Amino acid sequence: LISVTSRFCEAFQIYFRSNRARCCRPTPTLHSESSSDAVDCDGPKAAGRTRPERSSRTRRRSTTTTRNRESSKHQKEETVVFDGKALTSSQCSNEGASPFDLSGSNGITKQIRCMTPDISPQGERIEHPCFSFLSLDDLFGQELGMSAKFNDDASFRLALRAAIRQDIFDSTPFYRNLSEKAASVLLLPDSSLEGSWRKPVDYGSDIRMKHTTKVLVDAFDCIADRTNIPTGDELLDKIGSACGAKPSTHLIDIYGVQDRKISHSWHQDSGISPDSSKTVLWGFPAEDNYEGCGVFSHVIPLQYECVAPDTHPRMEPVLFDGFDENHDAHIVRPSYAPGRELLLYRDIDVLHSSPDVAYRTSVMRFM
Repeated sequence: LISVTSRFCEAFQIYFRSNRARCCRPTPTLHSESSSDAVDCDGPKAAGRTRPERSSRTRRRSTTTTRNRESSKHQKEETVVFDGKALTSSQCSNEGASPFDLSGSNGITKQIRCMTPDISPQGERIEHPCFSFLSLDDLFGQELGMSAKFNDDASFRLALRAAIRQDIFDSTPFYRNLSEKAASVLLLPDSSLEGSWRKPVDYGSDIRMKHTTKVLVDAFDCIADRTNIPTGDELLDKIGSACGAKPSTHLIDIYGVQDRKISHSWHQDSGISPDSSKTVLWGFPAEDNYEGCGVFSHVIPLQYECVAPDTHPRMEPVLFDGFDENHDAHIVRPSYAPGRELLLYRDIDVLHSSPDVAYRTSVMRFM
């Protein structure tokens, strides 16, 4: 018993000294990895106590990397600014392009497909020019000087477009039930708006295009014979009359895509031209006295009429697929210029598309 007790006391003393030494060991002070005073604590586990500093450094490195990436991305965005004017200035109008035969290969192996059923790609051979131009002076006379005013004065063009849009909006029954918010969005200058260019009969002798009339009177008030100033109704009716004997009277102000280059999307508006009725495009250029591409729709003149059946709805488009860069020789990018404010064509004589690069305020389409 005495021997056991003695060994127990000896073991207890050893245990006590060991714990006392451990408890009295100085606690190491944490320093950054770069400090020369860093204490080498007991092995890897103790050394890991400096990890918060490495984590902080990692965060700093990550933040710097993110900042560099954002800076690089910002610089890249700055170098890829879309410049419609520069792009259109390098385009060729190609207004003398040879007509395209939809029924043949034109020397090109890839065939063009009409995505709309029951369309005849080979009607009568087209003997006349597939498109033409008119000046505003051709419709309103040299004395008024509408063409010069329209091309010289950006503020007049903007005010005229806004007034036409407002008057069409106010006189179109479809828009009457729109909320105030929806109406304000639709009237923004970068949205498209449609209606009819012909005054409804219920207006009688009253002027429908009141805002447009005021813009015209204010712009031409200084001319000697003020009776030559058209009302807003007369303005639209005169341009609409260029559509021919059986127009649909549909009008749309098209803003379109203006912040990037797009692919052509070739189509006809209906594939129908009753009594040789025409589409009239009124271009609104982006700057004064502009000459160049990007205002009007692009067209492919056809060798033969492409006609939809009589049962085809008047305002339902006829779609085509299969065009690629091999067909560029047949694409016309009509050039806008003072004295060429209006582009005319029969819907059955051409395929057309929004311009691949637009540089304009808008284009108004009369049908």
